[in-house]
Amino acid sequence: MMINILVTLEVKDFHYLEIFEGKAVEIMNTHGASVIIAFETFLNTDGSGQEIHLLEFPSDSEFSEYRSGSRLLEHVELRNKVILSTVVVKSRELKKYI
Repeated sequence: MMINILVTLEVKDFHYLEIFEGKAVEIMNTHGASVIIAFETFLNTDGSGQEIHLLEFPSDSEFSEYRSGSRLLEHVELRNKVILSTVVVKSRELKKYI
């Protein structure tokens, strides 16, 4: 069963975020995941701001493996340079109201 992940990123530097996210998406793809949509909610004059991602993973275990895997951990220094904080919300049950 697919799960959705909503991620709110408090970004220190959008320039470096693009570099980090390129690496993160490459690793996500190896876990069968995809970025459904990503968008900025605000951008400050110093290059910081906020970005929202909606991700889709094949399972909770694939998401956990992605987050704790050695490939993503290789980029922790860059991630710390780019992201101030992250809030992650995982779907429990997908619903359709149409």
